[in-house]
Amino acid sequence: MFLDPSSPDDEEADRDLRKGLRGAAPETLRAFVLLAVSVQAGLFAGALGVMLLAFRGQQTLGGALIVGGLVVLGVSVVAYRKYKT
Repeated sequence: MFLDPSSPDDEEADRDLRKGLRGAAPETLRAFVLLAVSVQAGLFAGALGVMLLAFRGQQTLGGALIVGGLVVLGVSVVAYRKYKT
């Protein structure tokens, strides 16, 4: 069934995920989670800022969110490149 919570495919996917997480280094997993959260936050702030600026004309708050989102995305890129090397 489509929404069956006890699907065999889900159980196999869960086993694969657990196996993959056990094999990853803790610092790699932590770096991935922190980067994923920061990229999502940056994208959200930037998009919200653009919408506030375009649709409501809130230049101060919208501009601050755009700049803040771009800064967070920039920091994320630097952190990724630092971790990659």
